[in-house]
Amino acid sequence: MERLIGVDIGGTRTRVGAVTAGRILARKEFPTRGVAEVRLAIAEVLRAVGWERPDAIGVGAPAPLDMRQGRILQAPNLPHWNGVNVVEELRRAFSCPVYLGNDANCAAVGELAYGWQAKDFVYVTWSTGIGGGIVAGGRVVWGATGQAGEIGHIPLRPDGPRCNCGKQGCLEALAGGAALRERARERLGQPIPAKELVERARKGEPGPLALAEEACAAMGQGLAIVAELLEPEMIILGGGFTASWDFLGPKVLAALARWSRVRPRVELTKLGDDVGLLGAAALPLHFPAL
Repeated sequence: MERLIGVDIGGTRTRVGAVTAGRILARKEFPTRGVAEVRLAIAEVLRAVGWERPDAIGVGAPAPLDMRQGRILQAPNLPHWNGVNVVEELRRAFSCPVYLGNDANCAAVGELAYGWQAKDFVYVTWSTGIGGGIVAGGRVVWGATGQAGEIGHIPLRPDGPRCNCGKQGCLEALAGGAALRERARERLGQPIPAKELVERARKGEPGPLALAEEACAAMGQGLAIVAELLEPEMIILGGGFTASWDFLGPKVLAALARWSRVRPRVELTKLGDDVGLLGAAALPLHFPAL
C-alpha cells in the first residue's frame, strides 16, 4: 500500500492527510464536526495529490470503539459521534478498505513506524482528553476490541470529579484539558482554556498554578501505574500539553519518581502534532487480525 489516507479525529480538531512512506503529501485541518466533513476533506486531499482513490484509509478516533465493527461506541468528548460506523461510511464513499482504531493506539503505531521506533513503549497523549497506546515486543497491544491502553480512564481518586466516561476520579477528569476548564469554572469562577490556564500558572497566579500542579501530580501518578505494570523501555508523550513541557514536565517527572520504582526513559514524540495523523495512515499496515 503506497497511497494512504490518514484521518485523525481529535477532541477539538480533525486532520486528514495523504501519506506515502511516512511523508504527508497534502493535508486538511478543520474543527471536529461529523463524518460528512471528513468525507469532504478526504475528497479535497485526494484532488490535491491527484489520486483517483486511496489504497486504504486509516481513522483514529478518541473514543471507546469496536475495531471489528468499525463503529464508535461512546465518545465522551464527542457525543454526536456515538454509534457512527465510520468504516462503512467511508468504505461506501471511497470504495477502498477502511480501518478504525483508537487515536492514542494510532499514535503508538505512528511512533512504531516513523518515530522513536522503540520495541517496548507506552505512548500517552495529553490534550483535551488523555489516552494511551502500548507497544510490546514491537507489536501494538490492541485488546479484545481495540480499547487497550486507556490510561486516561484509570481511576485515581474514588471521590474525585466525575469523568465524562461516567466514573469518578479518572486521570482524564483530573488532568485532561476539558476537565481542567471545568475545574477552573468551579474553583476560580470562570472556565479557563487549558492553554491559558498553563500560561497563567507559569506566571505564578495561585489558582491556575494549583490546578496545574494537581494535574501534573495526577499525570505522574498515572504514568507510575503504567510503569509499574508494564516496565516499558520508554514512555512517549504527545498532545497539546507537551508544548509546555519545560514548565509541566519537571512536575510530572517528580510525581512519577515518587510513585514508581521503575525509571523508564520519558521523551516527547518525534512526530509532533502529526503523530496521530501519520499513525492513522499507518494503521492499515499494522491492523490486527481480529
